[in-house]
Amino acid sequence: MQYFNYLSDGDRKSLFFRDPVPFDKTTERETLRGALGGLLYIPGGNPSIAQIVQEGKVQGLSSMAICLEDAVGDQERDAAVANVGRQLASIKQALFEGSLSRDRLPLLFVRVKDVDMLENLAELFLANNSILTGVILPKATSQSLRRALPIVSDIDRQAEAPFYIMPILESVELMLCNDRIEMLRELAAIADPFFDRILNIRVGATDLCGLYGIRRCVDTTIYSIPMVASCIADIVRVFGLGDRYTISGPVWEYYSTIARARALRSWAEVEGLMKEVYFDLQNGLCGKTCVHPTQLLPVQASYAIPYERYHDAAAILGEDPGHLGVMPSIRHNKMNELKPHALWAKKTLRQAELFGVYQENTDAKGLLRAVYNEVYHL
Repeated sequence: MQYFNYLSDGDRKSLFFRDPVPFDKTTERETLRGALGGLLYIPGGNPSIAQIVQEGKVQGLSSMAICLEDAVGDQERDAAVANVGRQLASIKQALFEGSLSRDRLPLLFVRVKDVDMLENLAELFLANNSILTGVILPKATSQSLRRALPIVSDIDRQAEAPFYIMPILESVELMLCNDRIEMLRELAAIADPFFDRILNIRVGATDLCGLYGIRRCVDTTIYSIPMVASCIADIVRVFGLGDRYTISGPVWEYYSTIARARALRSWAEVEGLMKEVYFDLQNGLCGKTCVHPTQLLPVQASYAIPYERYHDAAAILGEDPGHLGVMPSIRHNKMNELKPHALWAKKTLRQAELFGVYQENTDAKGLLRAVYNEVYHL
C-alpha cells in the first residue's frame, strides 16, 4: 500500500515535496504502527468484503477492520463469523491467483467480540495469516489482556508473517476505578512483555461517552468532553511516554457523501473530523477509526506533514545536542530546542515517511481540492 497512490503524476508533483513510501503487513513494527491512518470499520456480516478489497472500490483504503462485535447483532454473529471465513478465503485465493496484487491489499484486522472468540478463531486467523495483519480486542481489561496476549503470541509464533493485536481501552472499569493511572500502569505491565505484538493502543471514546448517555455534536470534538478527554490524557500519560506505543484516536461518527455536501453547501462533518484529528495529533494520538469511506481522505490528508514542520524536524535531528542547545526554525518564527523536541522530530519524520511531505505552498486543503475538484473552506 501507498498513500495517495490514486493521484495523477501532475497532482502528486504539485502537492508533495516528498512522496509517501509503500508499506505492507510485513513492514517492521516501528514503522507499521504509524501507518494505519484511517482504519475503516466494516460489519463482519457484509457479503461484499472480498469484493471491496479485490476491486479497489474504496479510494484510499489502506487499513480495514472487519467487526464481529458492535457492528453485528447477537443473533447474526454466528453467520457473520462464517461469512468472515468465506471472505478471507476469497481474498487469499485472489492473492494466490494474482487477481489481487499485494500492493493493493490493505492492512486487514478482525475485531473479535471477546477473548473467547479470539481463542475459538485462532486457527482461522493462523490459516489466513498471509493476508491478516491482526486482531482488535474491544473493552480490554487486565483480565482479558492476560488471556488474549499469549493467544496472539502463539499465533504469531506459528505464523509465517507477523500477527498483531490492538486492544481498545473503553471499559466501564476505566471510568469508575478509584485510581485510573494505577489501573493503566497495571495494563501496561501486562502489555510490556508482548510489546512487539501490540501494533496500536486504541481508544473507544464512543463507548466511554455512552456510559453516561453523552453524544457529541458535529461541531464538538471529544476534547470538549472533559470526562473522556481526561481519560484520553491518562492513557497518553501512561502508554505514550517515550513514544513506546502508538495510541490511535477515537471514532468520528459523522460523515457525508460528497454529493450531499455539495448540495447542502456544507462540509460540517469533514470540518469537524479534521478539527478532531488536529487535536488528536496535538495530544499525542495518531490514527483514526473511520465508519465511512468518505472519512478516509480527510484523515490521511491531515497526516501528511507540512513543509516547514518537516524541515524543522530534520534540522533538529541533524544537529548535535552536545554542542548546540537551541536553533531557529527554517522560517525564523519559532525556537527549536534540540533535546526537548528530539522525540517530536523523530515522530514527525516517521509520519512524513508514511504520509509524505507537502510542498511549501500547499496543505491538506490543497489535497482535498485536488481530489474533490472543489474549493474547500476550513
